[in-house]
Amino acid sequence: MRRPVLPVPGRVLVRVLVPVLVLVLSATACGGSEEAAEPTTTTIVDLFGDTSTTTTIGRLAVPGWTSTELPDLWEAVDECVELTEVGAEPLPTEGPRTVIVESGDSLGKIAKRFDRTVDQFMRANGISDPNLLKVGQVLVVPRRQAAAEVEAIDGPTILVEPVYCEIDTGVPAFGPGGVQIGGPGMIEVFADWKRIEGPREAPRVNGRLRGLMIASVRLFVDDVVPLIERHGYPCRDATNNRCVWMQHRWEVLLATDDHLSVRDTVRRLLPGAAAVEAEVRAETFDLSIGLPLRIEDLFDPETGWLGALSAAAVERLADQPWTDERRVEGAGPESENFSRFNLTPGGLVLAFAPGSIGGSGSHTVSITIPYRILDGYWQPGGPVSLLD
Repeated sequence: MRRPVLPVPGRVLVRVLVPVLVLVLSATACGGSEEAAEPTTTTIVDLFGDTSTTTTIGRLAVPGWTSTELPDLWEAVDECVELTEVGAEPLPTEGPRTVIVESGDSLGKIAKRFDRTVDQFMRANGISDPNLLKVGQVLVVPRRQAAAEVEAIDGPTILVEPVYCEIDTGVPAFGPGGVQIGGPGMIEVFADWKRIEGPREAPRVNGRLRGLMIASVRLFVDDVVPLIERHGYPCRDATNNRCVWMQHRWEVLLATDDHLSVRDTVRRLLPGAAAVEAEVRAETFDLSIGLPLRIEDLFDPETGWLGALSAAAVERLADQPWTDERRVEGAGPESENFSRFNLTPGGLVLAFAPGSIGGSGSHTVSITIPYRILDGYWQPGGPVSLLD
């Protein structure tokens, strides 16, 4: 029986603001001569010296920018990371929950205490100015938005909770050629977190999925803020001051009583980057123990399964359209090459580590190998046998 899909709720908004910095403009780029030099072609690695992307781009410069510590921005991104920790218990349904404003409270502190946003508190209480709280004032705690149910077949109920975090860096945004776009640069995080709900809830599974998302957001902001401190906020798109963002897109590929298999497509755009970084991550769980499966758990160890899996993967990769010379080293007969896998009703879905397959722009390559192709190699009584 196919489960119904509930209406998708509005996004959860986390808006974090930091004080605006005043940028002193100069007629030349930092360290430049009086005559504007022609931008040279370089790579993001050469441009910033501390990113992993190697896409060739033209050099960007923010006029007058010198390396600047931004403690307020660090505080803001810390708050963003904390507020992506979704999954807290829902509020009781018997009536609105309230909180009394105490000495030293601010709306930001109260919102953080209840894992809500300032905007949510303002809307719930009809507040027009968040700075005009009074000691003893009674505030209604806004309800958490209901999660949407994900379509699944005869398996556990899967809910998705959307998260949206927006950070005003306080740093003016600049486009190509050192032209100020207008307004401060923004950092945005889009994510949704899927979890098992109801009598078959799996706390270990839910906790791991939540932890993976939080760790990814943490890594993203820890990459972004030092770049902004050292180089300002340059954008490739001269019309957009929201050119720094990350998106998590979780998909449930299999949900049964025995296994949950989820796929996460992560896309990031860093300051000044010429292209979006994209990567596919995958997790498959044994729900009876709440632990993730390894690729080795699927196959009979007495067989030559690794060579057979590699050969099947290379054959299917030959049909992929490459943007540069074909490379399939990442599908060689090593188990770590196949750690990003999903179980699905139609076959084993494989994704590959960034840069290991094809070349530039192939970070989201995935293929499906029908289970029958590897008959005789699967673990007898193992996870795949339950899907037959």
